Amino acid sequence: MMKTRNMIIMVLLVLGIGLFAVVQGWIIPQKEQNEQRYITEQQDPRTHDIGNVLKFKSKYMGDFSNFDHLISSLPLNHIERTYQLYSDQLTAQINYKDTVSGIGRTMVEQSLIYNATAAFALIDNLNTINFDFMDLDYQVTRQDVESWYGVTVSTLLDEDTWRTKVQEQLDDEEYVLNCSKAILINAYFSD
Repeated sequence: MMKTRNMIIMVLLVLGIGLFAVVQGWIIPQKEQNEQRYITEQQDPRTHDIGNVLKFKSKYMGDFSNFDHLISSLPLNHIERTYQLYSDQLTAQINYKDTVSGIGRTMVEQSLIYNATAAFALIDNLNTINFDFMDLDYQVTRQDVESWYGVTVSTLLDEDTWRTKVQEQLDDEEYVLNCSKAILINAYFSD
């Protein structure tokens, strides 16, 4: 009886140590690696999870907290920035404290196409966004974005539609160039 109980205790101890080793040595590092991969994917408009920002849908652009949370959840969120909301003009201005040349023009243009489309799709009365970098400024209007896609941008928010009509297109350099020319208007060098 004592021998059987000791044997059961030993087996349970070995199983417990083995399970602890599996959890600590494989499951937790795998989970942390997946979380880090997800965070990295959120920096790239081609892999960003639009479902993560749907909670910021709003009828009005004047809600600063909602706007801040939305922009902080989109690509380029790792760059220090300030905001100014002009509710009377239905315009938002985002001032990035970095240069387009420092970030990379392709990444900036892909991100601005993505971010502007997301912002217009999620904030019903936002009409213009000014993206101001230290070396270059862009202005994007809802009208130009909707003209480019040929639909009201809020109809793009279905995740499958978003992936095919917005994200997957950003892999095509010619598409990004043409879209940039069509919607990233009034680009000029800052003083």
